[in-house]
Amino acid sequence: MLSGARLGIIMVLLGLALPAVSQAQSFDQYCNLPGFPQPLRQTIIVLDESQIYPEAGSRPDQRNMSWRRFLGNLILSDQTALEQIFSPREHIAVVIARRDGAGTRLAFSACLPFYSEDEKKKIAQSAGNMQSMNTFFGTGPIADAKKDMDLFRIRFGDAIRSALQPTLLSPENAPRNGGDLASGGFINSLKQGALVNFSYGIPRIILVSDMSRLLADIPAERAKAKAAALKKAQDADLNFKDAEIYVAGISSSPIARDALEMFFLASHGELVSAGPATAIPTFISPPVHVMRYQGVIQYPDNQFPIRLRLATDQNGTVVNSWISVQATREQFVPIHGIVTCQNNGQCTFAGDDIFAQVWNVNRSQGSDPLFDQSIPFAGARSLSFTESGNGVRGFISDPQLRFQGVQGYKLQFNASRQLKAEF
Repeated sequence: MLSGARLGIIMVLLGLALPAVSQAQSFDQYCNLPGFPQPLRQTIIVLDESQIYPEAGSRPDQRNMSWRRFLGNLILSDQTALEQIFSPREHIAVVIARRDGAGTRLAFSACLPFYSEDEKKKIAQSAGNMQSMNTFFGTGPIADAKKDMDLFRIRFGDAIRSALQPTLLSPENAPRNGGDLASGGFINSLKQGALVNFSYGIPRIILVSDMSRLLADIPAERAKAKAAALKKAQDADLNFKDAEIYVAGISSSPIARDALEMFFLASHGELVSAGPATAIPTFISPPVHVMRYQGVIQYPDNQFPIRLRLATDQNGTVVNSWISVQATREQFVPIHGIVTCQNNGQCTFAGDDIFAQVWNVNRSQGSDPLFDQSIPFAGARSLSFTESGNGVRGFISDPQLRFQGVQGYKLQFNASRQLKAEF
């Protein structure tokens, strides 16, 4: 049987009227609870207004059902499923990217009011003999969070319903299907919108959009599709702040996936998943450690600033991590690999031996690598570094590539940990 709160939020998302809740509640307190770790990741859900239709009264518009159900399955899951999708107290924001190109509009923003199972056990242990009384009377932090989670669901539904008011959406004569990856209402709105606030953690962005409509002029051959998408990304000049990106609402073909992957890469984002809105994406694991480093890298003719964001999950797998160098222009590459730490605190990173080749539009299994200064680090496939104390020392190299004028024909970098950096 559905709880009253869960039933209420489903009614709201489906467009049915629900009496207003009089109690005011802010969930900001969960963003930084004393004694509990602050979440290291945030989730930004972007709704493409091209797929949103206004609802002035209590009658729902059936054309909104697809993305509404997706939001319901994503955010309104039961506690067990919710913990598989979000970290405790993770900040979520729902924004609408206007189809008239006027920017983005915040529809909802809050930190999820729940504790992990391990945290609940620690809370119960700290309460001691009082925990049995808290359980009986429904008092204490655990019970309060459960009540707040029920209210959170109602507030979320209210916010989504309010966001559909005709006066808050783009004019009816604004085109719904115009533009491509380089321009058009959706892309222009994303460019104007400030989606990421690093005080909430490193970004995970979910774009609820049928982006296939923006791929009409993308060639049907893989390499040409990636090259065209790269050019459009350069024209669009988007910056997703090195986010992991999921596209929900697209029937993704291999060519479409390749094109979007290159488009987001050139827009400071890494496409993890692209699929229909009928299913929740397969998300990568949340980070449990995030460190940021800044320093210099030695090129044959000069030193250039370098920065590294290193995030790892509970198994030491690198997630949502990037390295960039600021030479004549910024060049950046997502990082994949494993971090292994010794008892003395020294940690070593081993990469996937693809590294900068992600920028090679001709890359496929068994194909020859591309070594060219037009792509970051000339296409080198090997990144390695050792982390100890408050710094890292590493190398960028390739067995088929010789960087002349530097020791060992490798690019060497050194960087120190930055506690207050935001990237």
